[in-house]
Amino acid sequence: MKVWNFETIDTADSVDDTGLVEVEPMNELHVGQNVSLSFVSKVHDHGQPVWYAQDTNGAIWKLDLTFSNMTRDPECLYTFHSGRIEAMSVSPITYLMATTALDRSVRIYDFISNCQVSEIKFKQGGTALTWAPHVVNPKGGLIAVGFEDGVVRIIEVYDPKGLPILAGQTNTENAEINLKQAFKPHTTVVTALAYERNGEVLATGSKDKTVFFFAVEDEYEPIGFIYVPGPVQALQWSPPSHVKSTLLILCENGFALQVPAPLPEEQDRVSTYQLKNLPMQYFHFYSIKSRIKKKREEMKKAKLEWIKQQQEMGKEIEEEEEPEEEPEEEPLPPLYIPEEPSPILCGFYSAPGKFWLSLITPFPFLCIFSLEEVKQKKEYERIMKEAEEKKKKKREELIALRHELLFLLQKNQELPKHVQLHREVHLVFVRVICLQRHLLKCSYPMCWHQRCPTLCIKVVL
Repeated sequence: MKVWNFETIDTADSVDDTGLVEVEPMNELHVGQNVSLSFVSKVHDHGQPVWYAQDTNGAIWKLDLTFSNMTRDPECLYTFHSGRIEAMSVSPITYLMATTALDRSVRIYDFISNCQVSEIKFKQGGTALTWAPHVVNPKGGLIAVGFEDGVVRIIEVYDPKGLPILAGQTNTENAEINLKQAFKPHTTVVTALAYERNGEVLATGSKDKTVFFFAVEDEYEPIGFIYVPGPVQALQWSPPSHVKSTLLILCENGFALQVPAPLPEEQDRVSTYQLKNLPMQYFHFYSIKSRIKKKREEMKKAKLEWIKQQQEMGKEIEEEEEPEEEPEEEPLPPLYIPEEPSPILCGFYSAPGKFWLSLITPFPFLCIFSLEEVKQKKEYERIMKEAEEKKKKKREELIALRHELLFLLQKNQELPKHVQLHREVHLVFVRVICLQRHLLKCSYPMCWHQRCPTLCIKVVL
């Protein structure tokens, strides 16, 4: 901080044509190392002027700029992260909270006494953080932190006396952070960390579209990794209420995956750490508006082809023969389809086989999905597709029969009039053919056609 005499600056006059004049400051105060002041505010405390300065590196300073014999040294009132907090987690058994940010620090707070307990600095900014569950560390002092360079560090919060840090203890100010282990499973930013419900596996996710699994022991041992269809946004293990231990993987591009917990003893890590035999279930958002439009166009096209065939046959279409017209449907409402899929913000399991998702969209909403329902929907679509194919085949057979009938009618017109069949006979003939076709396909054991097919014709006549 430098202090200038305003009157000296106001009355200063340049000695040349440059318009520049050099003025020395009256006083100068060195606040501290690695301090970057961006704003200063002057207030009066009991009639005495006090200056408060904002440090962009994460601090608020109290400064005395009187420069008298009683001038106090700069006092750092508060320290905090510079920039937004990237990740936060609360201890499972203590009143401590851990945060990390891109300012390359991990900070521990006691939120009961409303104070910072400890801080540790690294060479890269922190991007993900989770507190280890009680089954992993009974003292509740173990934290897994992910960084922007793909490194994961396991740190331990402890005090020099080895006592667990609990609210109300007088030695919380002596809490320290110890680096226990560091490993680099990813090539870029680590975005998610999650411990399995039994504390046996740690999963790490990254923007490099991979999820890595580690066996949780005294030293974290790698199990292997899998590729996923998009940058990982969040990881969530199934709760104890679920029968199987599965991992829900949420990607930024709208994909949701579910994989079972890998078993370390079943993996062959001699040639590669990639887990190729781990079964996956996928869920992805897509727009059905185009599918509905396509279906309508196909139905309209099929109707026009049917009318054209009737006209080629020279047959007038009677009202009873026309296909039933569907009532006019209301136009589909306009759907907002972003250029890029809406990223998933977060998600978690609910009932077994179901999970909730929150998406980043212009219209925020929360959705619930069931993997079992997705499976049933796919099965339903398969059955409907087979039914449509059967209908299509029947339509082709019916068209062939109509052409055959048209050919017979044309041949009948070419015959001499005294041997031509009249329209009444035509109808009887068609009915006899239809009855014969029906009876020949009948599975009833006492059907008359098994004894004498001509008897059926006589009955109709």
